[in-house]
Amino acid sequence: RIFGVKALTVAVLGTDTSLGKRTTARMVTDTASTRGIRAEMVSTGQTGWMQDGRFGFILDTTVNDFVSGEMEFAICSCDDEAHPDLIVVEGQSGLRNPTGPCGAEFLMSGNIRHVMLQHAPKRIYYGDNPKWGKIPALSSEIDLIRMYGSSVVAVTLNTQGCQESEAREIASSLEQELGLAVVLPLEEGVERLVDILEPLVKSERAPAHFESRTPTQ
Repeated sequence: RIFGVKALTVAVLGTDTSLGKRTTARMVTDTASTRGIRAEMVSTGQTGWMQDGRFGFILDTTVNDFVSGEMEFAICSCDDEAHPDLIVVEGQSGLRNPTGPCGAEFLMSGNIRHVMLQHAPKRIYYGDNPKWGKIPALSSEIDLIRMYGSSVVAVTLNTQGCQESEAREIASSLEQELGLAVVLPLEEGVERLVDILEPLVKSERAPAHFESRTPTQ
């Protein structure tokens, strides 16, 4: 059933745990809604469940054998019941976080082909613990996601430990290096992310579905 989902599905994945993926997902969902895109968020953690919980499940407490099924059910239920133009899925942990690798379930079982990748440029080690190893270069994570058949459409930064001017310099440098939009959600909002997603919603999934819902109708 996941291959029949009509809405554009996008996941906010991260290079590590505790980066603000849920916050970014919520901001994108809310901002898209204000611009006439019918957007819904699928939560996958305890906090998202407490804040809304209409669609989603708590991945941490789901037996591994059933994660794929719950992922598919959450996305399909959202698509069937809310008929959104855009579904934003909250990611968990990171693809290569040794304390709890997560992300392949979103890309494969969720059939998610577009990713916004959250990263903390000042964080060197997974979970800030040297014993868990260094976080690979951002470009390496983007390449890994591509190997799953998905693409990173934008990078978002957790600016913990950065002065704002420093964070903006890092973002500018990464944009040149990666050829992708690099956004600071808390400092500048997520309008640029919605600018990227809007044409994908219109052209890749269901243009008539999207165009039937404009702010003036």
